[in-house]
Amino acid sequence: MKTRILTGLAGLSVAIATIVSTAGLANAKTLDLVFWPPTIEPQNICSPDNREAKPDDLSVGESDERLKDSQRLQFLRRDIRRLRQDDADQWFDSILTLINWRVRLSEKYSPLAAQLDIIQLYIEAGRLEALKTAGLVAGIRGQSDGLTSQKKLILAQYYLNGIGVAPDVDYARSLILEAAFAGNAEAFLALARMELNGNPMPGWDAPLDITVTLAFGGLLGQMNSTVCLRARRLANEYQYGDIVSANDEVAYAWYKFAADLGGGESAWRIVEFHLNADAARKDNEEMVKYLRLALSNGIALEDSQVEQLKSSGGIDEAILLSILGYNRSSDTGRKWPSVSRYFQMSVNLDSEKVDKDSPYIEYLQELSQFDAAPGWVFTKLAKEVLVRRGRWAAEAEALSLLEIAAQRRDPEGMQLLARKLIRQRDDPAILHRAINLLTQTVSQHGLMSSMDYLDSLYRCQANQAPMLHEADFWAENYGAAQHQTVQVSATDLITLDPFREPLVLAQLQSQALAGRAGSMANFLQRLQVDPLASERAHRLWAARTDHSNKALELFAELEFELATNPAERHLAIELFRRIYLNNGVASALDLSIALIEDNARNPAIAAEIITMLTQAGNRGEGASIRLMARLLAKERDPASVYDEFKDIIEERGDFLALMFAIPYISADKLDDYIDRAVSLMSCGTKDVDELGDAYAIHLYPEMSYHWRRIGLTFKGGHVLSKLRLSDLQMGAFKDGRSPEALDIYTRELAEGSRTALQTLYRLTVDPDLETYDPVAAAEHMLAVLDRGGPGDQTWVLSNYRRAGSSLRSLVAAKIDIEQIYRRAAQRGDVGAKLEYGLYLRDLATTSGDLGESTRWLGEAAESGNVRAMAEFGYALAMGLGVPQDRETALVWLTQAGERGDETAKDLAHLVRLQRGF
Repeated sequence: MKTRILTGLAGLSVAIATIVSTAGLANAKTLDLVFWPPTIEPQNICSPDNREAKPDDLSVGESDERLKDSQRLQFLRRDIRRLRQDDADQWFDSILTLINWRVRLSEKYSPLAAQLDIIQLYIEAGRLEALKTAGLVAGIRGQSDGLTSQKKLILAQYYLNGIGVAPDVDYARSLILEAAFAGNAEAFLALARMELNGNPMPGWDAPLDITVTLAFGGLLGQMNSTVCLRARRLANEYQYGDIVSANDEVAYAWYKFAADLGGGESAWRIVEFHLNADAARKDNEEMVKYLRLALSNGIALEDSQVEQLKSSGGIDEAILLSILGYNRSSDTGRKWPSVSRYFQMSVNLDSEKVDKDSPYIEYLQELSQFDAAPGWVFTKLAKEVLVRRGRWAAEAEALSLLEIAAQRRDPEGMQLLARKLIRQRDDPAILHRAINLLTQTVSQHGLMSSMDYLDSLYRCQANQAPMLHEADFWAENYGAAQHQTVQVSATDLITLDPFREPLVLAQLQSQALAGRAGSMANFLQRLQVDPLASERAHRLWAARTDHSNKALELFAELEFELATNPAERHLAIELFRRIYLNNGVASALDLSIALIEDNARNPAIAAEIITMLTQAGNRGEGASIRLMARLLAKERDPASVYDEFKDIIEERGDFLALMFAIPYISADKLDDYIDRAVSLMSCGTKDVDELGDAYAIHLYPEMSYHWRRIGLTFKGGHVLSKLRLSDLQMGAFKDGRSPEALDIYTRELAEGSRTALQTLYRLTVDPDLETYDPVAAAEHMLAVLDRGGPGDQTWVLSNYRRAGSSLRSLVAAKIDIEQIYRRAAQRGDVGAKLEYGLYLRDLATTSGDLGESTRWLGEAAESGNVRAMAEFGYALAMGLGVPQDRETALVWLTQAGERGDETAKDLAHLVRLQRGF
């Protein structure tokens, strides 16, 4: 063995010891090298408390802020990234424009860096031949002196693999060598891999151990916010890497180093180490310390992990709950734990009035000046000015922008332009153009929602409506496309049977994956109440929902509607408040409604509601204005509420705002307000009735009748005649038996699913189920044992001991179950030790059998298993195969009781009574 002490690696002025085994280096596939982390005081470098809020480009609060270069570059980088992810080939020219603009804006973004990004764009767009023809990679070669070491490695990969240029292995190697001489860690690793694979780099004479040590020192780098990620990579190198030999002790040291600097993932890896360690290496005090660190730095535990902490971790239940904090304790009173703890919401307080300009508008206006600006830029700009300056005040400006978007074939712009043109439905030519635009977005761009708009246009909005032949054509096609958002009530949502209504659930999931806000909220609610859904799935879908303000709001509505007790109602209100702070005024109305239902009698809450409704009303939200008028009806005439908002309604009023204004406007404004409302309406009974009422108020009976007649043409007739059954439920009547769970999982088993066996066992072992079949249950258990790993074996042992006598007899007739118990326990599995001890106790016929049982229970108890502590204490108290020892029994029972085992508490009380205190 030999030891070298190296100092000053990558800016670290600390001594790092490396121990290298020289044996067998010539033919080794990995290097026996130990690289320890430096000694450093614990500090929170990687997870600062002041986390940055999520950026919100569409905030509508007042501000004098103008567009800064830093914001301009932020918007640019985001748009480049979004377009590349969407379709690099489709948006190729647009991305090139943005890259070139970024070069002009940022001194730090050199033309050389831009050229490398352009090469990557060609690759992502699949234009490899065009890349070679353009000669961009060869052009980079001529400027390689100006490349950073990292960029030289990228260029080396192009020449090694012949991407955009003829392969040149010698040149690629020279680039790697240059990067290595410049101290690049990735280059050192590349050289090490080459030598380990028997292909050493000519010109690199450093010993392999020095090369790897330099690489690892470079990977560690400076002590900044990314050091924990780099330390985790070093830990991974010692667990899963291809350069150094596996060394759990060194990996543990690097995880601990990262955890002490604020790395949540690394802290949890330390917890896992102690959970899985044998008794000699388990340190519960250290495990609790790093569990606290993991949770405080953003790690959320799965239910299975919590149970593992209870059973194998030896952690007191009360301590565990205090560590988990809101993750568990705040859900007291709920039927199921909420996924809301995974939302990463920020605070976005809107002002009372809307700012008519914003940095984002300025950015879009600048972007629109480029000759190659795509249509979506003009669509986004139109939508932004409509929000900020008012849908009616900015109508002319938005229409001109949408015309450009339509000319540049942006489907969303074409669709929005068509919907705006419906306001001019009295002109047949304009209405016909709207129809053509919507039809083109379907036939040429596949925009399914336009079929629904065409149905509405023919059924409700055209002056000649209802035009049922045309409307039904588009309605049938829209239904066949299965694009319509799945409509399901909150209570039906959580009771959907996956075997009886698989189509509904499949559509729901597909639409959630497509980013539909309502479906994301519904699907997340389904996952939340699904006992089989993993915590990983909860986190994934919570993160998806978190990116949509509308989906967050709809999820909060579901939480409020599904609350079944005061505790759940309180938690739903608090979630609604958090989402309101995140979303701003967009969620003011829904929070106001929830607060009215909850506790509006409180004067402070009533004042809060009026403030929020005023803010929402100032954005032209008619439902908020109406609700405010109703709430203040005892103290204010509704006409005064109209007077307060009439200018807002004129500039930006939505459908309900326009309808609220109808009784108070002059006759000469009626047609204009009706045309505005029709262009915004949903073709349903509520909006149709509103329009009928509007004409009735102004004494136009023929037009009131027109809208009533349209309402009668809706599917199912008048709204009051409809039953509480969905079209899917009606369509499924007498359509054939739905598959049962047993059928489904039998098919999954035939298709190779491993988890299907355990589910089939549960379905066939329970005598209360129609599918009860002990013979089949025994076969499933044996199959799990035959096909599974150690974890499956523990599952079998646990379930076997709890099974009925008939099933145990069937299994025992085919395998030596006791030998399986013994081997699993001898392997060191704590759970297996507990199960084996209890198994021996159940079958014991002699004192020796009981003694053996108690010995295994003792080993499991010493490993920290709480249930084993209670059982071991009971065995000592009763003298089961061992001398009776109430003193020691009381110690174990008390310890188990303190960690949440209620049976242990009762037994400890009995032992104390027997001892006379």
